[in-house]
Amino acid sequence: MLIALVDRGDSLHVLLTKRAEHLKHHPGQVSFPGGKYEESDKDLSSTAVREACEEVGLKEEQITVVGELPALPTISKFAVTPFIAFVDADYSIELDDNEVAEAFEVPASFLFPGNIFESQFELKHSRHKIFAIPYQKHFIWGVTAQIIDAMGRQLA
Repeated sequence: MLIALVDRGDSLHVLLTKRAEHLKHHPGQVSFPGGKYEESDKDLSSTAVREACEEVGLKEEQITVVGELPALPTISKFAVTPFIAFVDADYSIELDDNEVAEAFEVPASFLFPGNIFESQFELKHSRHKIFAIPYQKHFIWGVTAQIIDAMGRQLA
C-alpha cells in the first residue's frame, strides 16, 4: 500500500483512490493504491510502487519511497504494510478502470489532526476500533482511515 504524498508548494496532499464498484473486496471504498505481493516484486515496497503505477498510472521514476509504517491487520483478515512516498507534483492520472473508479487528493492538513472520528464495535466476540474521515463527497473509513490516524500519530 502506497501513501503517496504530493508537495503542492503551499501544502502537502495525499493521493487516494476510490475502488471500482464491481470488485469482490471492498468495492467502492476509498483506499490508498496497493495490492498483493507478486513473485516478480523485489519486496513489499516494490509491490506498493508497482500497484500505484498500475492502478493510477504513476511512473516509477516519479515515486520516492521514504518510509514504512508497521503492518496492520484488517477485519477481513488482510495484512497491509503502508509505505510512505513522495510523488512528483506533475504526475498525470491514468486509471485502471478494472480496479479504480476515481483518484483524488486530500490536503494533509485536513487529515491530521481533528477530522478523524473514532468508534468501537463488537464483531464475533471481539472489540474493534473503527476510524472515519468525511471529506467532500467521499467517506474515508476502515483501514485507510486507521493508517491515516497512525501516520498522524507518528508525525505528532
